[in-house]
Amino acid sequence: MLNDFSTNKHGGQWQFEKAENDLQGRFELKSYYACGPRTDCGKELDEPYLGGVGAFLELEYHPVIGADPIPDPTNITRNVQWIQRVKSNHSLNPDEHGLIEDILDINIGQKTPYYSGVAGNGLAIGIPPTPYRFFVDAPYRNDPLNNHTWNAFLYLVEETTPLGSSTRTATIYNGIKWGWRNNRRRKSSKNFTGTLASGSQVDRYKLDGLAPGSKYRAWTNNDLPSNRCNPNTFLSTDNDSGFQLGFDDDSSPVGNGFASALTGTVGSSGNINLDVRAAGGGARGQDTGNYELFVDVYDPQESPDFSVASSGGGGFGKEKRGLTQQNPILPNSIQNGWQVFNKVPGCRWFDPPTTYGFEFQSLEDTLFTEILDFPAGDDQEFTVAVGDSILGNFSPGDKLDFVSLLGYPVDKFRITGIDSLFGETAETAFPIQLAFQEREGSFKMRQISKPIDAEAVPEPGSILAAKGMLLWFAGMRHILRKKRQAG
Repeated sequence: MLNDFSTNKHGGQWQFEKAENDLQGRFELKSYYACGPRTDCGKELDEPYLGGVGAFLELEYHPVIGADPIPDPTNITRNVQWIQRVKSNHSLNPDEHGLIEDILDINIGQKTPYYSGVAGNGLAIGIPPTPYRFFVDAPYRNDPLNNHTWNAFLYLVEETTPLGSSTRTATIYNGIKWGWRNNRRRKSSKNFTGTLASGSQVDRYKLDGLAPGSKYRAWTNNDLPSNRCNPNTFLSTDNDSGFQLGFDDDSSPVGNGFASALTGTVGSSGNINLDVRAAGGGARGQDTGNYELFVDVYDPQESPDFSVASSGGGGFGKEKRGLTQQNPILPNSIQNGWQVFNKVPGCRWFDPPTTYGFEFQSLEDTLFTEILDFPAGDDQEFTVAVGDSILGNFSPGDKLDFVSLLGYPVDKFRITGIDSLFGETAETAFPIQLAFQEREGSFKMRQISKPIDAEAVPEPGSILAAKGMLLWFAGMRHILRKKRQAG
């Protein structure tokens, strides 16, 4: 490092050498303290720093007269200075965190290697009996959310310049090592896994032994490979007496819109109580499935600055399409009269504009397993058919499970009997909630302008019974025929 000053570009020739003997005097630490975002750093200075992290140091050296080098006011060629070498993970030139610096602590363009920080270039180094005072430094960084390391090696140096010579000799004596570091850490990070089996189930979690005043963030993730439909989780927090402090239903961007998130502050009990349940009473397709719950708790001194949840909300993000019939997923494109939905999540509401009915056709390997719900409005009855079989008439709140009724998922079906539209716009004309065999699927749908004749079959729920009755009648006919032949 010092060899960088051995060329003319720094204002002359330099020669550095280690002193044969150590200094005999003593260093006196006048002041040293670490600085946080809420601490005035270098309050002894005219302009103290605030809002970041760092440290402040004030140091004096008291020499032993006759043994240690001292400034000689009668000899301008003799000079006693400080040299400080700094290693840190946040460079100031350029100002960039994560850029390692290993430098001499001097000003830009300076022609000497001597410390020229807060104390000035060697100013106030006294002449006995005044101590060599003083060294002052206040290294500081304005990004307290990052981790920092800052280490310095500080030495006293005597410079001598022989008369008639252009080479400066700097003799380096012993010194001190000092510095500071900032570690931003979370006090605890917990995660849990759970499964909602019904819309009425409540899973309760408790974290205790926490520092009162600590900030925390809790959120659920429901976008898991094990789920075909995501449970729409309702996340809430309450105190030990059961009073609800905050909640969120599904406004977090985590989990494709079905997850929740909230923030809070640990109370005087040192506990966090969290409840996870299905939002909205557990609507079909949103009530069961697996989820993960994450909780981050921060030290009070290092808590991030975020808003605290309160009754009526506390989450963040925007509602995503498909969660309600009023905000359905819209087609990606229109091709030859077909509304095309490409790689959309299952268990959502979808909608094309129509006036009588529409037919659905799967794309790629997608298969339909259920109609989870029909839209609520003035029209209260709709007819569903697969091929030439009418599966029955259905109303808002009903569900149609193709696998239960037919024994297999389907790749196409029709809905007719739509007497009126539901939304005021084409996007909400007739929404419908669908489930696929996989968590994601692609399909297309188009309007039906005229009724398609189909063979009527019994109402849903009675198809299997009707098949059983037919088999019973066939069996009875076979038995009666055998009896007549025997008679």
